[in-house]
Amino acid sequence: MKTNLLVICLCALVILSNSAFAQDRADSTFIDATVETYTPNFDKVSPQFEQFVEQNSVRIEEKTKDFYVITYTLVMKKSQFADLKTKLDEWKCQTIKLKETTRYIPQEKYILQDRYSDDEDRIREYQNEIHELESKNGTVVLDIRLMREPTTPSASMKIRFVNMPGFEFSVFMPENPKEGIAADLYYGYMLKYLFTRGKSYITVGAFKADEVPQNDTLMYSDIFNFSFGQDFYSRHLGRGGRKFLNLYSGYNIGYLMYSGKKSSLKNFYVSPAIGIELFKNNFMLIDTKMTYMLPFTDNLYLRGFQFAAAINFVF
Repeated sequence: MKTNLLVICLCALVILSNSAFAQDRADSTFIDATVETYTPNFDKVSPQFEQFVEQNSVRIEEKTKDFYVITYTLVMKKSQFADLKTKLDEWKCQTIKLKETTRYIPQEKYILQDRYSDDEDRIREYQNEIHELESKNGTVVLDIRLMREPTTPSASMKIRFVNMPGFEFSVFMPENPKEGIAADLYYGYMLKYLFTRGKSYITVGAFKADEVPQNDTLMYSDIFNFSFGQDFYSRHLGRGGRKFLNLYSGYNIGYLMYSGKKSSLKNFYVSPAIGIELFKNNFMLIDTKMTYMLPFTDNLYLRGFQFAAAINFVF
């Protein structure tokens, strides 16, 4: 009986010891976090971010700021870090990098002790680092870079892919239509697929002439089109961050196959473009644009304006 009681007491002591050790370990840690993020609304978001830091009385250890990026080293509570991540989502920031590492303070002290053990002249520096380390107990030490969305890709900027198929209707009007070559008006029906948030896309479809004279067997009645395009936002007009009326410019490069009753032509073209996103959210995009098509062959008669409207959905 006494033996069983002794075993029970020993087990209880081990459990309490392990529990105390686990609690001590949890209370002797901090989180080392790194966040890199960018936003198309940098001029609006950066003051909100700085206001968040000020209102939450977050300790600032280092800060740099220029036109393109704000960099902070902050010491904050874990609850404040959770709130900040929620805010970044609300501000529609795109996260490039998020890394969180739990640091065990007694282990960090051992590393410091080993570093300074052979240098008695740096004892004050060692004591300062120990004090700074202890002040981080139970906190999050955050290195954060809030960046303006770039106009061109960079090594640190990941391409944001999307899956947005859709449809485009367009009207093409050759600038100098000519008998035997080009009609006055063509209607275009395209499949348009957006594949980056940038926006990069491809279109596949055909133009059909509105009217071709019966006796004109050489005029192109059908134009088959395959193209690649990109659109870019102006940083001075909100960088595409609004739901309505985002102005953009862009270009298309593509391949055209013209065909008539007794004629055909294969051609390449380039088109500068300007457009307006009428509406967009996380699920759809409706936009309209105007381009000027510049084919490489028979440019005088086949170049002209194209007006298009498109709708795309997240799939």
